[in-house]
Amino acid sequence: MNLFDILNPNFFSPLTGISKQRYADIITLIWDRCSQNPLYSIEKSTILDEVESYFIGLEQSGGGEIFFEEDEASGEDILEYTGSTTPRFWASNYLRRLKRTGWLEEKEGGYDDEARYAVNHRIIPIIQAFMDVISPKIVTYQGKLYKIYTLLSSIDSQTNPYETVLKEVGEDLEELNISLRQLASSIETHMEQLTQGKTPVEILELFNAYEEKVVVGAYHRFKTSENLFYYRAELFEMLDRCEDEYKDQLELDYAQVMGIPVEEAGIQIRRLLYKLRDEIKEMGNIIRIIDESHVLYRSRAVQRAQFLLLSDGSIKSKISSILQYYAVSMDKKDDMMEYDEGLTIQLFQIYTQGYFCPESLQKPVIRRRPTEIEDMEVLEPLDEEVLKREQEHLLQITREALTEENVNQYANEILKDHQAMEAGNLTDGEDHQMIKLLGLYTYSQSRDRTYDIEVKNSIVKKGKAKFTDFIIEKKH
Repeated sequence: MNLFDILNPNFFSPLTGISKQRYADIITLIWDRCSQNPLYSIEKSTILDEVESYFIGLEQSGGGEIFFEEDEASGEDILEYTGSTTPRFWASNYLRRLKRTGWLEEKEGGYDDEARYAVNHRIIPIIQAFMDVISPKIVTYQGKLYKIYTLLSSIDSQTNPYETVLKEVGEDLEELNISLRQLASSIETHMEQLTQGKTPVEILELFNAYEEKVVVGAYHRFKTSENLFYYRAELFEMLDRCEDEYKDQLELDYAQVMGIPVEEAGIQIRRLLYKLRDEIKEMGNIIRIIDESHVLYRSRAVQRAQFLLLSDGSIKSKISSILQYYAVSMDKKDDMMEYDEGLTIQLFQIYTQGYFCPESLQKPVIRRRPTEIEDMEVLEPLDEEVLKREQEHLLQITREALTEENVNQYANEILKDHQAMEAGNLTDGEDHQMIKLLGLYTYSQSRDRTYDIEVKNSIVKKGKAKFTDFIIEKKH
């Protein structure tokens, strides 16, 4: 279905013409008056008075001339323009155009009730999106994550586990990741707003408190050990229980809510659980990108401040440039004591006429006297068999090293005929098998890895060693 199968084809025309700012103000005014009403409506006379007051204020403040636009003048239900320029006239015509293009609906009044203007219920999400652009919502990431954790923890006590738990968890996880993506994409703009119009010194002072005021306040508390990475394993375990222990209750509740057979409900529940696992994994990836972006744009801002500080035309900047010139032009230490007769002699001169104390001068370095080079003893030629054996040994070490390439190759080998494997089932055999499993865990966050791991809550023991079990699966 196309968007304009639902909306009026001229829906956006009020916001694209020469009067777009006035229409935006009027839409905001109407929304402020109607948003708390159960039917999103208000009496026609009341809203007409409000819009008239808006045009009166516009005239008094010299807000500019008001025009008809082409599609307004040609509209069938527009009032015939008679040269009137009263605020009431403009209010009537602006409201009429909003009604004609699908923003407003006119509701007939009852016997004792006045007719009303109501905001079209189909466009309420669009208006709310406009309001979010003007005044963005502050998302409490930590609170969202704790709510998700609490809902899943209480699933065993719910009579409708899909409607009251799993559906809410899916919506909250999606909203949380959308907010984190928006945070990641807005870091550059946010950094520009923080540093725009500030002097280099103000920029550098800003970053003294940057970690506390910007990083920690925005997302740092969300990703610390007591939050995301603490909940991560717990959330995966709870989703596993949903697929096993609470499977029947979830399928039955989903079938009743959606009105579909139980068999089809089972397929949809599995898809939802798979999607929730992906959302949790994606959360970690977004936070990693946020970390990298913060470092990048913060470094750029500091470098820009340093550049401005060295090129602002002040005396300090000029002296820094002269000293940099000397640093480049000097080849050896003795050049520091020679008299300068170059271009910089016209800028300033330095005369050596005394010191605070003799100890302030650097003591001369005692150069080491050269010694004769002793003849090197002639070594006997190495045995070719020993040399070949040692070379083969070095190659074997290289082949078995815990590099990213070798770890990916090992993961591909064990997952050749399987979609996933538990690490605890791979501990049988020689000790180097344990080392390879350690490599899998070490490179589990690498960008170029060909596999993913999911940490479990069980402990695996191998001889004197033990580790937390995890599942290795092919990367999607």
